[in-house]
Amino acid sequence: MGRAALRLGASLLLALVALAPASRAEPRAKLRLQAGYPFAQPVLGEMIVHFRERLAAEARSDLRVHVYDAGRLVPTLQIFDAVSAGRLDGGFSWPGYWMGKIPAAGLFAAVPFGPDADEMLAWLEQGGGLALWRRLYAAHDLVPVPCGVLPPEASGWFRKPIESESDLVGLKIRYGGLAGRVLQKLGASIALLASGDLFVALERGVLDATEYSMPAVDRSLGFHKVAKHYYFPGWHQPASLMELIVHRARWEALAPSQRASIENACAATTLFSLSRGLAVQGEALAFFESQGVTLHRWPPALLARFREVSEQVLEESAAADPDFAEVLRSLRAFQAQGSRWRALNQP
Repeated sequence: MGRAALRLGASLLLALVALAPASRAEPRAKLRLQAGYPFAQPVLGEMIVHFRERLAAEARSDLRVHVYDAGRLVPTLQIFDAVSAGRLDGGFSWPGYWMGKIPAAGLFAAVPFGPDADEMLAWLEQGGGLALWRRLYAAHDLVPVPCGVLPPEASGWFRKPIESESDLVGLKIRYGGLAGRVLQKLGASIALLASGDLFVALERGVLDATEYSMPAVDRSLGFHKVAKHYYFPGWHQPASLMELIVHRARWEALAPSQRASIENACAATTLFSLSRGLAVQGEALAFFESQGVTLHRWPPALLARFREVSEQVLEESAAADPDFAEVLRSLRAFQAQGSRWRALNQP
């Protein structure tokens, strides 16, 4: 074989190597994840299905992800501990459930009278929020990935109308996150139950009221059958950030392109969850009214009181926990930086 032929053969070999898929050199990975919400649940479950389908569409041969339905391996409120201990590779949930372990997690879940969905995402991606979130979770061997965001929620279902602050005293109510502490300071008795337990608790009078999610989600849980007073606006959760948490060792063992695939699927799911959440509420509200539900707006005086006590809760939480104080400073600084733009931009 002549030198020209050898050079040509070598060039072809190098070209074929360059064209070979990079994934062949990457480690194969298999992750077991659990949903925190049933696949069939509107919006919340749909977004987890969307993540699974979006990731499968990439058809990576080096990354296999199996998502189990809610409750299949562990109860929803045990996902954090299961992933932290390595019994699960990862799970989908809401950061507000973990405030007993990480007080500042509540600020990544939903802030009463705080940022809406677009401002929350901007703070995470452009204002340093995500770096703070990951640093806090690292102490528990977890890596959080933003994997959904919801528009404002409804403010809850009540068996009797709430007309003044005194009506909250002794009220047995399910409320999560920082807002639960607000109502507790106003005299309510707070319980944090998983969604599957709420209807029975409300029906049997174990609860006098419950908050859970948006109208389309609440409809699927049947609250309208046992409580006829539905309150707005959702002062407690102007935006709700959803998370995928992955065991840190499993995450660090993934190739960069595998991590990127997961993050890209979560980014697509975030867009889906916001758009889906905005699109399906009108029909649910009309249905509730047809079932004899009264839609209420909170009295202005009571809404002002919620705001006042929310500020107290934030300040007390910051004084009690340095991490909470640092995250709150970061969020408020970001909001202050953009406040003039928002004021000028509002029609």
